[in-house]
Amino acid sequence: MINIWPYGNLYVYLKIVTNNSPKTFKNMLKFIQFLSLIIIFTLTVNSCKKEVIEKPDNTNYVLDGEHTVEGVTWILVDAKIYRDSEDGNKDVFDHFGGTKWSSCLNMYGSSTVLMDSIHRDLTRWEFNNGTFILDGVHQFDYTTYDNRIYTPIGLNGGTARPIELVRINDINMTVKVYEVSGSDGVTNYNWYSELTFVKAGEVCVNCVSDVKFGYTYGGVWQNTTTNTMTMVGTKWIVRRYNNGLSGNVYPNDTLSFTSTTQYTINSGSVRVYSLSNVVGNNNKSLSLYSLTTLGGDYSGQVIGSFIDDWEINNTQMTDMFNVNNTVTIWMERIL
Repeated sequence: MINIWPYGNLYVYLKIVTNNSPKTFKNMLKFIQFLSLIIIFTLTVNSCKKEVIEKPDNTNYVLDGEHTVEGVTWILVDAKIYRDSEDGNKDVFDHFGGTKWSSCLNMYGSSTVLMDSIHRDLTRWEFNNGTFILDGVHQFDYTTYDNRIYTPIGLNGGTARPIELVRINDINMTVKVYEVSGSDGVTNYNWYSELTFVKAGEVCVNCVSDVKFGYTYGGVWQNTTTNTMTMVGTKWIVRRYNNGLSGNVYPNDTLSFTSTTQYTINSGSVRVYSLSNVVGNNNKSLSLYSLTTLGGDYSGQVIGSFIDDWEINNTQMTDMFNVNNTVTIWMERIL
């Protein structure tokens, strides 16, 4: 038996046009039911089609040609790391968050040049007529390309750091910097940092960029280095130094190491330092930037047990920007 109830008045009409022929009538109903199934199936398939979402362009630059990075003091307010692994995973991390105000552009090591150490609301960049000024003190030459890539040159060891402009407006700018490859000892990665700055005197309001499409947020990055020692929380007195010209000098300045990248002199302004292993021996490389006690940025090798020994004794340190300037220093740990 054929169920014809859904067709209502169609039943009467078919009975008339088929001259009450049962066989013809049944064939017509079968055809209509088959046609109805096709229509229902088609509508169902169309309604279940997945909406195609257009993938955003992660390489989109917002540069109007009217704004420039030059002649402005820029204050760092936000920083992110974008990391791509060799197995296809894409992660993004914040450099800063919570109580973490300082970071290093090198994810798996220490700072090799001064500008690799970044500090939220403290790091300052200025580009003025070919001179790059870092934190209002350190000056380097820079080159430009296409009003989009600015490269400070003459950093430690002749190193350069290309800075690629991504977005800029009247108040803030975002740049891409430190694009490198590296490893955590297990997996190989490519990564770079995006830094957001505001003009000095301005406030960051909705100036932080959204996370790029396809990246998974991994929280605040905790910098890891090959160091097995830390100076955090220790205090040292510079008892004596000798530069070979003025004889022994006894400054008695107190150096307080407040984080893995920051220290102060006599409770003054924040300065940057780095402590890392030395390849080929058991020594450590200690770099002290803005060490006004000695009059500049100095670096040297100290014995690996110096923290536990509570002293740096008769150690030679070299001016990072003039290797002919060397100083012998004696420091005593007091905390």
